[in-house]
Amino acid sequence: MWKVVIVICALGNPCMIMEEDPMRYYSTKSECMANASGKHSLLIDAYAGYGYTVDKSTFTCEKVDGLTKS
Repeated sequence: MWKVVIVICALGNPCMIMEEDPMRYYSTKSECMANASGKHSLLIDAYAGYGYTVDKSTFTCEKVDGLTKS
């Protein structure tokens, strides 16, 4: 299973490491990355909408061992 991780560094603020809440797990990395990309875009737009300048940002998916789809 895979989970989304997004990191955003806005000028004047500490970098934020974000995960979905409630946590969602994806069966494949490609499914996870597609969702991570969409959420990343929404977050970057939201930061800009509130007047923040995003210095760096990235998204990825991390493998979570020991989980199976039920």
